[in-house]
Amino acid sequence: MDRVIVTWKSIPVETPIDVSGLKVSGVSNRSQLSVVEAENVRKAIVKYLGGSLTRRTAKFDLSWMLKLHREVFGDVWDWAGKTRTSNLNLGDPWHQIQTRLQDLCDDLACRQKHSPDFVEHAAHLHHGAVLIHPFLNGNGRWSRLLANIWLKVNKQPLTEWPEEVIGETSVIRDEYLISIRAADSGDYPSLSRRAVARYYPR
Repeated sequence: MDRVIVTWKSIPVETPIDVSGLKVSGVSNRSQLSVVEAENVRKAIVKYLGGSLTRRTAKFDLSWMLKLHREVFGDVWDWAGKTRTSNLNLGDPWHQIQTRLQDLCDDLACRQKHSPDFVEHAAHLHHGAVLIHPFLNGNGRWSRLLANIWLKVNKQPLTEWPEEVIGETSVIRDEYLISIRAADSGDYPSLSRRAVARYYPR
């Protein structure tokens, strides 16, 4: 049976946290988990956003997208970088995930050829990745870093994502989720304007 830390209070629109794949000992609540995950995320941010970046490092293909998730969470979870094998309460059916991720890569390449608006590309990329929800957890943080790497490699200003309320409900998180839902209906400018939350677990 999957082990879930039952003392953790659920956050709306959060994927339930199953700790059976946790690689770090001594974690018994969301605050402790946030600390160890944040350190892993920090290392990935430094690698990709801390210096120069080229398309050789960030290839934006299916293999690299999976690798990025592993780099972001691989110190903490043994399933990092592996697409889920069961359905969740949101996201695409598990057996369609790799096809949908490939479609997302192809869509990004097509947008780059036909439009110079890299911010809009990033919004579509971010939303598409969250909508697919390819991993057991960490999809929001992975997708937001994915979008910022796209901006970085194309020499655009990065989106700032405030992180002081990780793992908590807040007005900022609510605004971010409203923007994600607006993008579900095709309102991507709303998501671009409301890029105001950093690494809220989703």
